[in-house]
Amino acid sequence: MNKVKKKVVLYFILCLIGCFVAEGIILSIMEALIMLLSSPSDNIMSIVIGGFLILSLMNIVGGAYLFYRLTGKTWKKESMRQMNERNMLYSCIAHDLKTPMTSVQGFATALKEGKVKPEEQAEIYDIIYNKSCYMNELLDTMFTFSKLNTDEYVLSRREMDVCVLMRETMAVYYDEFEARDMNLDIDIPEESIACNIDEKEIKRAVSNLLVNAYKHNEKGANILVRVSVQGDMVRIIVADNGDVINKEVVTTIFEPFAKGDESRSGGKGTGLGLAISNLIVEKHRGRLYIDDSIEGYTKGFVICLKGG
Repeated sequence: MNKVKKKVVLYFILCLIGCFVAEGIILSIMEALIMLLSSPSDNIMSIVIGGFLILSLMNIVGGAYLFYRLTGKTWKKESMRQMNERNMLYSCIAHDLKTPMTSVQGFATALKEGKVKPEEQAEIYDIIYNKSCYMNELLDTMFTFSKLNTDEYVLSRREMDVCVLMRETMAVYYDEFEARDMNLDIDIPEESIACNIDEKEIKRAVSNLLVNAYKHNEKGANILVRVSVQGDMVRIIVADNGDVINKEVVTTIFEPFAKGDESRSGGKGTGLGLAISNLIVEKHRGRLYIDDSIEGYTKGFVICLKGG
């Protein structure tokens, strides 16, 4: 949406410049015509001035019409893109929900009809619970992405310590990394690093990067989680020593439904995790990008935010 707004502003500036240039040409022609006419009568002057006013009005109307046509095409294209994006989102969510829903219904029916042995019921309850949690996660992802894609959504920002936020977020996922025997290098300063952010949304953005790190890397991988300051910018880094991301993928990896290397991810998920993180960072006027120059690691996802 921001790209569309910038394009509309550019069209307005170009049309305005075009109108000024055309107005200058019309004025020059009128002055040259008056100079050619020696001692023009009042009637002739009235005709010249009237012609000038008509041409000026036509110039303004033409500029406005050109601006209308250019912006109309831009907004139409953006509307089509958003509609296709929403349709893709609903289609992906519906597809991903179908399998766990079918499983839940099947297991629930088996329990209802007494087809499950008593010693197996606890396991079936766990499966139903895990499937329902997964379905809830999918729906939450859909609502989050839809919410962040609207201009009406406003962040609840406040100044807080990014280091504290990162420690709290890491604590939630520490067991996941440990269960996969991943080597964690946590480089978070002891001193406070202030930043004006929406705590809930930045935690969501970082969480997506952490989940991405342990899901898309092999057991025993090296993972770096770092917070640093460069000038007036705060950098949050989640890096790993796994497979290199193809250059073709790098250009689209933060777009909706992009899943990176399908051979690693197995094609699972909605492909919205990185897109949501990117939207959150953009809402903060920051930048999310991939850095392949971090020593000891093949790639790092970097969130860059304005310091507090």
